[in-house]
Amino acid sequence: MKRLSLILTLVAFVGAFALPVWAGSDRPAADQLIKNYYDRQGEAAPQATYTYLVDLVTNASSGGWGSVFVLTNYSSMVRNHIQGYVVPKGVNPGSELVVDIWLNPYEVKYIDLNQLGLGNENGWSILWSTIQDFGCGVLIYNTDPNQAGILWEHPWYWVAN
Repeated sequence: MKRLSLILTLVAFVGAFALPVWAGSDRPAADQLIKNYYDRQGEAAPQATYTYLVDLVTNASSGGWGSVFVLTNYSSMVRNHIQGYVVPKGVNPGSELVVDIWLNPYEVKYIDLNQLGLGNENGWSILWSTIQDFGCGVLIYNTDPNQAGILWEHPWYWVAN
């Protein structure tokens, strides 16, 4: 009997850790977004692409929270074309919001995600430029006097060749 309870305990313990590995994705739109990004880059001529992935963008406007993308062009001479998508939580693939922005040299743009259409939810975002690197981050703020606060979210960054 002790051996049986030990085996059942071991199976339950292993199952608790293995289940998340075998479970399906809880963010199919974000997974599809990244897959589409790689497919799109595979069709183009190989070139350096500077990419930022934001894994959580909160925009709970009903609670006083809002999010603003802060995008910066580092170059003093070249305009930079920034493209990408924002995927609200729970949407189906193909329902992402499009980001398509040109930045002049040394320009900084602030994009309110509520005006972009994120609404009152969380989301994922992927932004890239094939021209040159750029600064990217999300400023999360609260205007409620009872919950005043501000947070800077720095995204994941990589260069694809």
